[in-house]
Amino acid sequence: MHTFKVEFAKLNIEVNCNYDYAERFCRNYLSEKPADFSVSVSQEDIEEEIASSPYNPKPGYAESICVYREIAKQLPFYNRMVFHGAVISYKNKGYLFTAPSGTGKTTHISLWKKYIDGVEIVNGDKPILHIENGSAQAYATPYAGKEGFENHGSTAVNGICLIRRGKENRIERVAPGSILSDIMNQIYMPYEAEAVMKTLELLDALLKNVSVYILECDISEEAAGTSFEAMTGETYKRSDKVED
Repeated sequence: MHTFKVEFAKLNIEVNCNYDYAERFCRNYLSEKPADFSVSVSQEDIEEEIASSPYNPKPGYAESICVYREIAKQLPFYNRMVFHGAVISYKNKGYLFTAPSGTGKTTHISLWKKYIDGVEIVNGDKPILHIENGSAQAYATPYAGKEGFENHGSTAVNGICLIRRGKENRIERVAPGSILSDIMNQIYMPYEAEAVMKTLELLDALLKNVSVYILECDISEEAAGTSFEAMTGETYKRSDKVED
Protein backbone atom coordinates (compact mmCIF):
# COMPACT_ATOMS: atom_id res chain seq x y z
CA MET A 1 0.00 0.00 0.00
CA HIS A 2 1.30 3.45 -0.97
CA THR A 3 0.52 6.27 1.51
CA PHE A 4 0.82 10.06 1.21
CA LYS A 5 -1.05 13.19 2.31
CA VAL A 6 -2.54 16.06 0.32
CA GLU A 7 -4.04 19.41 1.25
CA PHE A 8 -7.24 20.21 -0.66
CA ALA A 9 -9.44 23.19 0.30
CA LYS A 10 -7.59 23.58 3.63
CA LEU A 11 -8.20 19.95 4.55
CA ASN A 12 -5.35 17.51 5.00
CA ILE A 13 -6.15 14.06 3.69
CA GLU A 14 -4.23 10.81 4.00
CA VAL A 15 -4.42 8.71 0.85
CA ASN A 16 -3.77 4.96 0.84
CA CYS A 17 -3.48 3.47 -2.62
CA ASN A 18 -1.69 0.88 -4.74
CA TYR A 19 0.29 2.92 -7.28
CA ASP A 20 2.40 6.07 -7.12
CA TYR A 21 0.62 7.85 -9.99
CA ALA A 22 -1.84 9.66 -7.70
CA GLU A 23 0.98 11.03 -5.54
CA ARG A 24 2.83 12.32 -8.61
CA PHE A 25 -0.40 13.78 -9.98
CA CYS A 26 -1.00 15.64 -6.69
CA ARG A 27 2.65 16.62 -6.21
CA ASN A 28 1.89 20.35 -5.85
CA TYR A 29 -0.64 19.63 -3.09
CA LEU A 30 1.36 17.24 -0.91
CA SER A 31 1.21 17.89 2.83
CA GLU A 32 3.01 16.84 5.99
CA LYS A 33 0.30 18.14 8.33
CA PRO A 34 -1.85 15.84 10.50
CA ALA A 35 -4.68 14.34 8.46
CA ASP A 36 -8.29 15.42 8.97
CA PHE A 37 -9.42 12.11 7.47
CA SER A 38 -8.08 9.29 5.32
CA VAL A 39 -9.24 7.45 2.20
CA SER A 40 -8.26 4.14 0.68
CA VAL A 41 -8.55 2.63 -2.78
CA SER A 42 -8.69 -1.12 -3.35
CA GLN A 43 -7.65 -3.10 -6.39
CA GLU A 44 -11.32 -3.93 -6.90
CA ASP A 45 -12.14 -0.20 -7.05
CA ILE A 46 -9.49 0.27 -9.73
CA GLU A 47 -10.72 -2.64 -11.81
CA GLU A 48 -14.30 -1.35 -11.63
CA GLU A 49 -13.16 2.11 -12.76
CA ILE A 50 -11.29 0.64 -15.72
CA ALA A 51 -14.25 -1.54 -16.70
CA SER A 52 -16.72 1.38 -16.55
CA SER A 53 -14.56 3.86 -18.46
CA PRO A 54 -14.82 4.17 -22.26
CA TYR A 55 -11.16 5.30 -22.38
CA ASN A 56 -9.51 2.11 -21.08
CA PRO A 57 -7.32 4.01 -18.55
CA LYS A 58 -4.13 2.57 -17.13
CA PRO A 59 -4.39 1.35 -13.51
CA GLY A 60 -2.52 4.28 -11.95
CA TYR A 61 -4.66 6.88 -13.70
CA ALA A 62 -7.84 4.98 -12.90
CA GLU A 63 -6.78 4.87 -9.25
CA SER A 64 -6.29 8.65 -9.20
CA ILE A 65 -9.93 9.06 -10.25
CA CYS A 66 -10.96 6.68 -7.49
CA VAL A 67 -8.93 8.70 -4.97
CA TYR A 68 -10.82 11.90 -5.76
CA ARG A 69 -14.13 10.07 -5.61
CA GLU A 70 -13.31 8.71 -2.16
CA ILE A 71 -12.31 12.20 -1.01
CA ALA A 72 -15.53 13.65 -2.44
CA LYS A 73 -17.57 11.20 -0.36
CA GLN A 74 -16.13 12.68 2.84
CA LEU A 75 -16.18 16.38 1.93
CA PRO A 76 -19.84 17.12 2.85
CA PHE A 77 -19.03 16.40 6.51
CA TYR A 78 -16.56 19.30 6.31
CA ASN A 79 -18.97 21.70 4.55
CA ARG A 80 -17.35 21.07 1.19
CA MET A 81 -18.25 19.42 -2.10
CA VAL A 82 -16.80 18.77 -5.54
CA PHE A 83 -18.42 20.84 -8.29
CA HIS A 84 -18.03 20.09 -12.00
CA GLY A 85 -17.28 23.55 -13.33
CA ALA A 86 -14.61 26.06 -14.23
CA VAL A 87 -13.79 28.87 -11.78
CA ILE A 88 -12.13 32.16 -12.66
CA SER A 89 -11.25 35.13 -10.47
CA TYR A 90 -11.42 38.81 -11.36
CA LYS A 91 -10.81 41.67 -8.94
CA ASN A 92 -11.02 39.35 -5.93
CA LYS A 93 -14.35 37.91 -7.02
CA GLY A 94 -14.97 34.46 -8.44
CA TYR A 95 -17.27 33.24 -11.17
CA LEU A 96 -18.13 29.58 -11.71
CA PHE A 97 -19.13 28.40 -15.17
CA THR A 98 -20.75 25.00 -15.47
CA ALA A 99 -22.18 22.87 -18.26
CA PRO A 100 -22.31 19.24 -19.35
CA SER A 101 -18.96 18.03 -20.64
CA GLY A 102 -18.27 19.23 -24.16
CA THR A 103 -20.62 22.21 -24.03
CA GLY A 104 -17.91 24.85 -23.84
CA LYS A 105 -17.14 25.95 -20.29
CA THR A 106 -13.38 25.62 -20.81
CA THR A 107 -13.61 27.56 -24.07
CA HIS A 108 -15.59 30.32 -22.35
CA ILE A 109 -13.18 30.82 -19.46
CA SER A 110 -10.35 30.84 -22.00
CA LEU A 111 -12.11 33.75 -23.73
CA TRP A 112 -12.25 35.66 -20.44
CA LYS A 113 -8.55 34.96 -19.91
CA LYS A 114 -7.72 36.04 -23.47
CA TYR A 115 -9.74 39.24 -23.66
CA ILE A 116 -10.04 40.56 -20.09
CA ASP A 117 -7.14 41.92 -18.07
CA GLY A 118 -6.82 40.63 -14.52
CA VAL A 119 -8.52 37.26 -15.01
CA GLU A 120 -7.01 34.17 -13.39
CA ILE A 121 -8.22 30.60 -13.84
CA VAL A 122 -8.52 28.96 -10.42
CA ASN A 123 -9.62 25.55 -11.66
CA GLY A 124 -10.81 24.37 -15.04
CA ASP A 125 -12.91 21.32 -14.20
CA LYS A 126 -13.46 20.02 -10.66
CA PRO A 127 -12.88 22.59 -7.91
CA ILE A 128 -13.88 22.04 -4.30
CA LEU A 129 -16.41 24.48 -2.89
CA HIS A 130 -16.34 25.33 0.82
CA ILE A 131 -19.75 26.63 1.83
CA GLU A 132 -20.15 28.13 5.28
CA ASN A 133 -21.68 31.16 7.02
CA GLY A 134 -23.49 32.36 3.92
CA SER A 135 -20.48 32.37 1.62
CA ALA A 136 -18.75 30.01 -0.79
CA GLN A 137 -15.04 29.69 -1.52
CA ALA A 138 -13.78 27.74 -4.53
CA TYR A 139 -10.42 25.98 -4.25
CA ALA A 140 -8.12 24.69 -6.96
CA THR A 141 -7.26 21.01 -7.15
CA PRO A 142 -5.05 19.09 -9.56
CA TYR A 143 -8.25 17.62 -11.00
CA ALA A 144 -8.45 20.45 -13.49
CA GLY A 145 -9.37 18.88 -16.83
CA LYS A 146 -7.16 17.85 -19.71
CA GLU A 147 -5.86 21.42 -20.06
CA GLY A 148 -4.63 21.42 -16.45
CA PHE A 149 -6.01 24.91 -15.76
CA GLU A 150 -5.44 25.59 -12.06
CA ASN A 151 -3.50 28.15 -10.01
CA HIS A 152 -3.23 26.37 -6.64
CA GLY A 153 -5.34 29.19 -5.18
CA SER A 154 -8.91 30.01 -4.22
CA THR A 155 -11.56 32.66 -4.69
CA ALA A 156 -14.92 33.65 -3.27
CA VAL A 157 -17.80 32.54 -5.51
CA ASN A 158 -19.91 35.53 -6.55
CA GLY A 159 -21.81 34.06 -9.47
CA ILE A 160 -22.68 30.74 -11.09
CA CYS A 161 -23.36 30.57 -14.80
CA LEU A 162 -24.90 27.63 -16.67
CA ILE A 163 -23.65 27.65 -20.26
CA ARG A 164 -25.77 26.52 -23.20
CA ARG A 165 -24.79 26.65 -26.84
CA GLY A 166 -26.58 29.31 -28.85
CA LYS A 167 -26.42 31.20 -32.13
CA GLU A 168 -26.82 34.51 -30.29
CA ASN A 169 -25.03 35.70 -27.16
CA ARG A 170 -27.43 36.45 -24.34
CA ILE A 171 -27.46 36.01 -20.59
CA GLU A 172 -30.21 36.11 -18.00
CA ARG A 173 -30.17 36.06 -14.23
CA VAL A 174 -32.60 33.36 -13.09
CA ALA A 175 -34.15 31.94 -9.96
CA PRO A 176 -32.02 29.04 -8.69
CA GLY A 177 -35.01 26.70 -8.69
CA SER A 178 -35.40 27.05 -12.44
CA ILE A 179 -32.10 25.26 -13.10
CA LEU A 180 -31.83 23.18 -9.94
CA SER A 181 -31.75 19.88 -11.81
CA ASP A 182 -28.99 21.20 -14.10
CA ILE A 183 -26.90 22.27 -11.10
CA MET A 184 -27.48 19.00 -9.25
CA ASN A 185 -26.12 17.14 -12.27
CA GLN A 186 -22.85 19.05 -11.86
CA ILE A 187 -22.09 18.21 -8.22
CA TYR A 188 -20.73 14.99 -6.79
CA MET A 189 -23.55 13.28 -4.91
CA PRO A 190 -22.41 10.67 -2.37
CA TYR A 191 -24.35 7.46 -1.80
CA GLU A 192 -24.50 7.43 1.99
CA ALA A 193 -27.74 8.95 3.27
CA GLU A 194 -26.22 11.36 5.79
CA ALA A 195 -23.73 12.63 3.23
CA VAL A 196 -26.53 13.11 0.69
CA MET A 197 -28.53 15.22 3.13
CA LYS A 198 -25.50 17.29 4.01
CA THR A 199 -24.72 17.84 0.32
CA LEU A 200 -28.27 19.03 -0.33
CA GLU A 201 -28.02 21.44 2.60
CA LEU A 202 -24.77 22.83 1.20
CA LEU A 203 -26.29 23.22 -2.26
CA ASP A 204 -29.30 25.03 -0.80
CA ALA A 205 -27.02 27.43 1.08
CA LEU A 206 -24.94 28.01 -2.05
CA LEU A 207 -27.91 28.86 -4.25
CA LYS A 208 -29.47 31.13 -1.64
CA ASN A 209 -26.38 33.29 -1.48
CA VAL A 210 -24.92 33.31 -5.00
CA SER A 211 -26.45 34.83 -8.14
CA VAL A 212 -27.28 32.31 -10.85
CA TYR A 213 -27.30 32.93 -14.62
CA ILE A 214 -28.04 31.13 -17.87
CA LEU A 215 -25.76 32.04 -20.76
CA GLU A 216 -26.51 31.09 -24.35
CA CYS A 217 -23.42 31.77 -26.42
CA ASP A 218 -21.07 31.00 -29.24
CA ILE A 219 -17.27 31.02 -28.93
CA SER A 220 -16.63 34.68 -29.77
CA GLU A 221 -15.19 37.64 -27.91
CA GLU A 222 -18.74 38.97 -27.77
CA ALA A 223 -19.74 35.92 -25.72
CA ALA A 224 -17.11 36.75 -23.08
CA GLY A 225 -18.18 40.39 -23.03
CA THR A 226 -21.82 39.40 -22.59
CA SER A 227 -21.22 37.28 -19.50
CA PHE A 228 -18.63 39.70 -18.15
CA GLU A 229 -21.00 42.68 -18.15
CA ALA A 230 -23.89 40.77 -16.58
CA MET A 231 -21.87 39.05 -13.87
CA THR A 232 -19.46 41.83 -12.88
CA GLY A 233 -21.65 44.87 -13.52
CA GLU A 234 -18.82 46.50 -15.47
CA THR A 235 -18.78 47.66 -19.07
CA TYR A 236 -16.70 45.40 -21.29
CA LYS A 237 -13.76 47.05 -23.02
CA ARG A 238 -11.49 45.27 -25.45
CA SER A 239 -8.25 44.28 -23.76
CA ASP A 240 -4.91 45.70 -24.82
CA LYS A 241 -3.63 42.12 -24.64
CA VAL A 242 -5.31 41.36 -27.97
CA GLU A 243 -4.08 42.96 -31.15
CA ASP A 244 -6.53 43.98 -33.89
